[in-house]
Amino acid sequence: MKKYLFIPFVAVFLASCHESLEERAEREAKEFTKKNCPMKVSEYVTNDSMTYEKDSRTIHYYYSIKGKADTTALDKKQAKAELIKGIKDATGIRNYKENGFNFAYTYYSTKNKGQILLDVKITPKEYNTK
Repeated sequence: MKKYLFIPFVAVFLASCHESLEERAEREAKEFTKKNCPMKVSEYVTNDSMTYEKDSRTIHYYYSIKGKADTTALDKKQAKAELIKGIKDATGIRNYKENGFNFAYTYYSTKNKGQILLDVKITPKEYNTK
């Protein structure tokens, strides 16, 4: 009889050990930032951090741009198209894509602190098209 009383407690304990996809996204974003940032992506771009915005289900990447690329003359339409292609091709975020997460990218100027050069949010509707 005692073992039958124990089973519900084990079930509750095991269920509490599983994190939701949202909790996982938040944890992974914090861990990524702590372990990898700042991370040089190219000669002109540095990944400063990654966050998860729970209310909008958005994984948000923050970058800084320096040198020749640090200009407001960015082709925003082309940049967004490249980011969408990157999301489509990325296998490491498959679970987030399959569950309809949004992805956001904010690029800041290094020479003009606080100036946003590009701010893009990409929705499942955009990255699920052919």
